[in-house]
Amino acid sequence: MYSQIIVSYDISDTKNRTKFFEELKNVGLISIQKSVFWGYVLVSEKRIIKELFKKYCDIKIDKAFMSNVSLDKDMKNSFGYDEDDFKHPESFEIV
Repeated sequence: MYSQIIVSYDISDTKNRTKFFEELKNVGLISIQKSVFWGYVLVSEKRIIKELFKKYCDIKIDKAFMSNVSLDKDMKNSFGYDEDDFKHPESFEIV
């Protein structure tokens, strides 16, 4: 079962921030702003993301969070995005 999430972060170390960015892409999330990712994930992938927080964030100075959202159903509270920006993986075209 997939759920939509937003991950946002402020990581001070450039090397860790870059690695974290790439890891989130590898999980299948989409960068929708510089330090904000969105996507559909499984419960197991949420656990992976929590482990990435521990791996790349310095507990004393960095901040990151993951939150459940429903952007595909609630476009009225957004600006500059449209429904095509938030498609469910089942609607993705296989190339």
